[in-house]
Amino acid sequence: MAIIFDLDQTLVDSSSAEQHRTNRSWATVYSLIPGFKYYEGFAKIFEFIKEKKIPTCIVTNSPSTYCTKVAKHHNIVCDFHICYHDTKKRKPDPEPILLAISKFDSEPNKTLSVGDRDIDIIASNKAGAKTVACLWGATDKESLLAANPHYVARTPNDLLEIIKKFYS
Repeated sequence: MAIIFDLDQTLVDSSSAEQHRTNRSWATVYSLIPGFKYYEGFAKIFEFIKEKKIPTCIVTNSPSTYCTKVAKHHNIVCDFHICYHDTKKRKPDPEPILLAISKFDSEPNKTLSVGDRDIDIIASNKAGAKTVACLWGATDKESLLAANPHYVARTPNDLLEIIKKFYS
C-alpha cells in the first residue's frame, strides 16, 4: 500500500517555470519556486495519508535538486523522491515507478499513482499500479484521458475521496 505523486502540475502549479525548465535554466527556475502554488486541498490529503500511515513518494522527470527545493518550500513531506538521475529511463517508461514500488516494498496493484500527464499514467499502468489522472493541472486532458487511467480526479478533493475508497 503506497501512493506515488508526480510533482509539477500535480502537487504544485509550476507552469510559470515551464519554459525555463525545458531550457534547463535552473537558476531562473529556482528563483520562481516561491511563486509556485501548492494546490488547495493537498494539506487535507497529506493529513489523511499521515493519519493512515500510507507511504508516499514523488516520482518526477525533474532533477533531484529541483524536486527537493520545491518540496521543502511547500512543506511537502514524502518518504522519498525518485528523480531524473535515479533511473536510466524516465516516464513514460515504467522504470521509475517500478523503483518506487520496490522501495515501498509494496505490490503494484496496491499502489496508487497520481499524475497530470499521459506519461505519468502510461508509466504507472505499465508498472501495474492503479492510476489517477488529475485534471486540475493537466494541459492536455485529451491525451491524459486517452492513456486509460483507472480513476479521474477533477479536484484535489476528488483525489482525497479516491484515496479514502482505495485504502478503506
